[in-house]
Amino acid sequence: MEWILGGGIIMIPLLICSVLSLAVIIERAFNLRRSKILKPEIIQTIAAIRCQEDIPFAISKCEVIPGPFSSLLKRILTNNHLSREEKFIDIQAAGRQETKELEKRLLVLEVITAVAPLLGLLGTVIGLESIFGIISEFGLGQAKAFSGGLAQAIRTTVFGLFIAIPSLVAYSYFDKKVDTFVLEMEEYSMQILNKLYPAQRFENN
Repeated sequence: MEWILGGGIIMIPLLICSVLSLAVIIERAFNLRRSKILKPEIIQTIAAIRCQEDIPFAISKCEVIPGPFSSLLKRILTNNHLSREEKFIDIQAAGRQETKELEKRLLVLEVITAVAPLLGLLGTVIGLESIFGIISEFGLGQAKAFSGGLAQAIRTTVFGLFIAIPSLVAYSYFDKKVDTFVLEMEEYSMQILNKLYPAQRFENN
């Protein structure tokens, strides 16, 4: 704690960034598990769809089991008056909405990745300004004050990078994970589409 306090006032926003980053990483690690996104019950429901008569049961399962995947499936299974092309466009629109749901809070990590090093740099500049102020007033004889300003400059930079690097790694990992989930949901969506429109399966491809 003494090391952090020695970094000056810039350590306060850096501490806030670190707490936010850690909270988002924990939350996303818990909620972006495969078992919570591509729920086995929904996958089994997709496999069980054989004909139009199976659709009401599948929709009821989606209503009982919440989540972006079940929301997408429910969207696919409704509005069956649409043509295959219209349904495909509707699936794309629904997919974009669910992708945003999966990506929520990742923006926080992205912003922290950019802001934390800049805050560290700002702390460095403030520390250097303090050093030059001491030098201009007392010369180079005030070694203790000189070293205090230098410590402040170094600490904020180190702490800013210490926050930014794990945040960047976590953001890249979760972003890639979301992309993987989206691709799998698209594959399952096409399976359902081919079941709903078997006669048009190979048209316009």
